[in-house]
Amino acid sequence: MTEPFINLYRTKKEAFYFKNSQANRFYNFKGVQLLPNNTLKYVQVTNTPNGLNLEDWNVVAVDICTEVRTNISNYFLIEKLTNSVNGDPQFYWSLLDVPFDFGDNLIYLEITQTLGETFYSTPFLLTNDGIDKTTQFHYKEKRVDEFQSIGLKTWFRQSTKQTEITTYYEASTRNTVTQAVKTSNISIYHSELMDIDTLIKTTDVLENPYLYLELVRGSLFEAVAIPELTAQENFAEIKFQISLHKGDSFFGIPDYSSIDYGTDYKI
Repeated sequence: MTEPFINLYRTKKEAFYFKNSQANRFYNFKGVQLLPNNTLKYVQVTNTPNGLNLEDWNVVAVDICTEVRTNISNYFLIEKLTNSVNGDPQFYWSLLDVPFDFGDNLIYLEITQTLGETFYSTPFLLTNDGIDKTTQFHYKEKRVDEFQSIGLKTWFRQSTKQTEITTYYEASTRNTVTQAVKTSNISIYHSELMDIDTLIKTTDVLENPYLYLELVRGSLFEAVAIPELTAQENFAEIKFQISLHKGDSFFGIPDYSSIDYGTDYKI
């Protein structure tokens, strides 16, 4: 399974940890951005050390800068139970239609059980600020996997195309013939500045065989290189090329109702 962008840990120290370099002096951890009032759920799978179970939970979004606490329990759902590779209990969870906008400040989730442990999430943004430069991704590695979904600070830049051609000599006409073998229509996307760990996870998502960008099926056209840092920052940006299959739309879980089958099932 693809590593989660928003994971849960038993301590804030674990949740906020990142591998740093003594050369770094400037930081940016705002690559993950979810949108308020979003009707398409964001879904992540836990990869918590030693596993976890939740019962009777209470979920609070905490502003890292101001420490203001907002209860969002009504918008946090457990989607499905699963296990990590070593057998530890994990689960898929989601955020849906959260009616709060936390602006440019990072938040984290504090999930408390009535009888049990408290867990803390890795930080992320939940805001409409810069909505035009965000993209929601749905992705999974295998057909039998569950779809995960995340919002990232990436945005469409331009359309282009690449054509593969072949050239041969035609003896009957004594002419050199050039033919197009394959033409690919490509969308070029750019990312905003993100920390390197988030950029690496972004490329992991792009490499998934089951990938949707804003509900349209896409395939990574060429490998993405992670920039090498040369100054005192921990962040960089990338661009990537996606071949979109516009006749193939993400439909989630259809109910196959004869009334709205055409609405649910669009592939």
